[in-house]
Amino acid sequence: MKKKKKQEIQQLAASVAAVQSQVAFARLATALAVVSVGAMAVGALAIGRLVIRNMALKEGQVDRLRINELEVGRLKVRELLTEHKV
Repeated sequence: MKKKKKQEIQQLAASVAAVQSQVAFARLATALAVVSVGAMAVGALAIGRLVIRNMALKEGQVDRLRINELEVGRLKVRELLTEHKV
């Protein structure tokens, strides 16, 4: 009887530990996903700025500049769109 109860306690402890490790992994994966989305948004912003500068140098002017806010987690990113005369 005592041995059976001890086995039940060990199995319960093992299942609790397994759930805790799964929760920890899920939290880590979520944090990494948020960081990667933020990095992609910042990268897109940097590329957009380079394109705008490049177009301004090649074409001589930028007619319209529209700024829309895109919110990713706590990070606010501005997306730059341009239209130019051909």
